[in-house]
Formats: sequence, structure tokens, C-alpha cells
Amino acid sequence: MIPSDTRLALIDQATDKADESPDEFSPETLAAFVRYLRLRDLEADQWNRCGDFAVSAGLTHHQARRAVGQLVRAGLLDRDVVQRRVRGQDGRYTVYRLSPAAMEGAGQ
Repeated sequence: MIPSDTRLALIDQATDKADESPDEFSPETLAAFVRYLRLRDLEADQWNRCGDFAVSAGLTHHQARRAVGQLVRAGLLDRDVVQRRVRGQDGRYTVYRLSPAAMEGAGQ
């Protein structure tokens, strides 16, 4: 579980990014990130799919993809592509987690 002071520091980082470049980091993304950080069972090293972010933030999948893209570009989330094999076909999906660099900057 992420400590409250770390969550607040991450929110401060996100707010600073939104103030620095409102064209690249929208207020909607900031609000979605804050809602995502409110998850009680959120772990620092936990990878989540975009659908999980969408549900936690109350967004559609398309809105969530846009928001996580902005969060990745801002350095607050990391992105990884996971390979999988379903019914004999290769597939992949993208997962996201809080960036360790952002967590270090937040003082954890």
C-alpha cells in the first residue's frame, strides 16, 4: 500500500505538470489520476490494464487511453507490453504502473 504522504506528493507532481503544460496534460487527466491514486489496494509495483484505470477513474476506455498516454509522457506512469497466447494466436496487451522515478521524487 502506498503511504498517504507519497500519494499527496504524486498529486503535487501531477498538478505541477498540469500547470506547466496544460496543452499536454489536461485537467481531466489530473482528476483521473487523483481518482486512481485513491484506490485503497494500489501497490507501488502493481501493473494495471487500461480498463482498470478507466474503472477507477470513471472514464470510458478511450478516455482512459488518452489519460494514461499523457501520464506516461509526464513520467508519472510506466508502460509495458505483455505478450500472451490465446487460442493458438499471439496477442499482446499494454499494462501501466506508477513510475518508480516519480515515486522516488515523491519521497518514498
